[in-house]
Amino acid sequence: MRFVTYTPPPPLGRFVRLLWYYAAPELPDLLERVLPSGAMSLLINLAEDELRWYDSAADGGAARCHRLSGIAVCGAHAEHFAIDTAEQRAIVGAELSPGGAAPFFGPDAAALGGAHVSLDALWGREAALVRERVLEAKTPEERLRALESALASRLLRPRASLERDPSVDFALAAFADPSRAWTVADVTGQLGMSSKRFIRSFTERVGLTPKRYCRVQRFQQAVSAIERGERVSWAGVAAACGYYDQAHFIHDFRAFAGLTPTEYVTRRRERNHVPLDG
Repeated sequence: MRFVTYTPPPPLGRFVRLLWYYAAPELPDLLERVLPSGAMSLLINLAEDELRWYDSAADGGAARCHRLSGIAVCGAHAEHFAIDTAEQRAIVGAELSPGGAAPFFGPDAAALGGAHVSLDALWGREAALVRERVLEAKTPEERLRALESALASRLLRPRASLERDPSVDFALAAFADPSRAWTVADVTGQLGMSSKRFIRSFTERVGLTPKRYCRVQRFQQAVSAIERGERVSWAGVAAACGYYDQAHFIHDFRAFAGLTPTEYVTRRRERNHVPLDG
């Protein structure tokens, strides 16, 4: 397996948090659970001109397959889904900064929250050309540079929106402040904005409502705490991550992961994979 990352400098770095390359040629044909992170991503499949993702049917039914082109956008989401590890054995991706989608997708950015969309639906023929340029590059580093160049070129377009919303950036920084548990009311009070106006602006830029974004970030803190600890105390994790109590923690964890914390740890030990049906 090979995993290469690159953090682009400004101005692109104001909107793109990370570029990454992943390759693991010998992967079994399994489903891997993807947990919500609150971030939007652009993905390019280097192995096939298709990306597949799977949700779960109601009442625990079989996973349903959704097919996209080989270059696609995964919006900020608050639900888990699954990917086919064998199909995504060689991937280049860009993780956008929260609130950083507007220069690349314009007005469409507001509609991408929770969505999986083929990039050609947004960029037309240019999407396939970007994938071709990345495929033509020889090394992982060159492929990341090719994607960086394609994204940077979007910033030069005459109608590109290069101004980040300062109210959203203030909120993102506040919600990430480890020294204080900021609420939406705290943020709107500091900004002097109505709650309705702030929630609309935040959701349009980030793809999640402020409340749901904060819940996803708290969930991710819990996942990180579980990943770090060999012996896990659920009460300790709940307290450290700002949950009211252990029951609140377990409820939220199940809502985002589709598993209880105990089930998640068990799956993690099994590499978080489940066999494909048929």
